[in-house]
Amino acid sequence: MKVAQLVIGGDTAGGQIVALAVARAARARGDEVVFCSPSRGPFTRLVEAEGMPVFDIDVSRTFKLGGVLRLARELRRRRVDVLHTHGALASNVLSRVAGRAARVPVVSHLHIENHLPAARTRAGALRRLDNWSAGLAARILVVSEHTKRALEQQGYPAKRLEVVPNGVHVAYSGNSTGRSLRSELGIPDRTPLVLEIARLCDVKGQRELIDAVASLEGVYAVLVGEDLEQGGRYRELLEHRIAASGAASRIVLAGHRPDARALLEEVDIFALPSWIEGMPITVLEAMAHGRPVVATPVGGTGEVVVDGETGLLVPPHDSAALARALGELAADPVRARRLGEAGRRRVELHFSEDAMTRRILEVYDELAA
Repeated sequence: MKVAQLVIGGDTAGGQIVALAVARAARARGDEVVFCSPSRGPFTRLVEAEGMPVFDIDVSRTFKLGGVLRLARELRRRRVDVLHTHGALASNVLSRVAGRAARVPVVSHLHIENHLPAARTRAGALRRLDNWSAGLAARILVVSEHTKRALEQQGYPAKRLEVVPNGVHVAYSGNSTGRSLRSELGIPDRTPLVLEIARLCDVKGQRELIDAVASLEGVYAVLVGEDLEQGGRYRELLEHRIAASGAASRIVLAGHRPDARALLEEVDIFALPSWIEGMPITVLEAMAHGRPVVATPVGGTGEVVVDGETGLLVPPHDSAALARALGELAADPVRARRLGEAGRRRVELHFSEDAMTRRILEVYDELAA
């Protein structure tokens, strides 16, 4: 079987991480995998380094109809058996049309619900177009019950939606001392260290996290991620906020880190105070590494983090509540470790990468039968 994975861009994000996990599992059983992307970046370089070809197709965030024709031609030319897409609204619509034109079944994998523009006329047109194109997909997978409900409310038929929760590999040693990261960044030993891994943008809650950590004497934070949407302007805004907070010595904007996930072994708390989410891979990875999570109950996050059992949930946009939760765990490392261990067990039981990839490969086989 030959599978094409279509991603929304060349940078590393949740959809790309899922696509790569599925691609590796497919190759392990003998399938051939190619990737399609509208841009190049760290993720596409990783894919090519693993021996999977990447071809450029611009069906991303805008409705570029030329991409439909090119994608359909490439699917036919490469004799693809299944097209698995990990996109947003525009790329979902266009890739479904391309798949139908090429007579290739499309697995449309939605990692978050659609967030339509405020203008009612345009939002209504996009909603109708997306709902229509959903009928062209052979299967529609969603990452959480929350996403499923949101798409049903938008107009997707409930019987077409299957929840396949995101999953990660559980590889927790529990032996890291954290000295490498602390030494590199000049963070004192035995001080509470908070980590966030996310692109730098409003909806990931970095401003609230900066304000919360600044109010907690002796607590340090490392924010890993790049400003992919505003060309560095949002990072500058955060830098000014850190400088004005009086906590510049305790809060680090670390940018892109190839070792981002390894850093989970070296911190005390993981935070993700997002405004919107699908089912965040970074939260699952933090839990898999036995780290307590402080997050917001948005999207599928509340299906992963059990408040008071595997982490703490706080309202979005509330830096004071975020500070209280971080402060509680920073002051009680025994409780923090207990929550982290419970989180690791929860991921192992309910959100494993093996379970996710196994179900998706079954979907491929059902379509090929």
